[in-house]
Amino acid sequence: MFTKTLGFFIFLFIFLMGFSMLLFLGGFVGYWLTLIAVEAINPKLAHKMIGYKEGKEIR
Repeated sequence: MFTKTLGFFIFLFIFLMGFSMLLFLGGFVGYWLTLIAVEAINPKLAHKMIGYKEGKEIR
């Protein structure tokens, strides 16, 4: 009984970890591709979306 329960929780942990990574990467890649498309069409809007200020570069 204990082994089946432990196996189920291990499976659940691995499944949920993979599913959460899938959601994160799906959101991140979608946001990334959206910014690439917006920057290709309208660079000023893309800079406004990410908060880019001209002349304030990180060194």
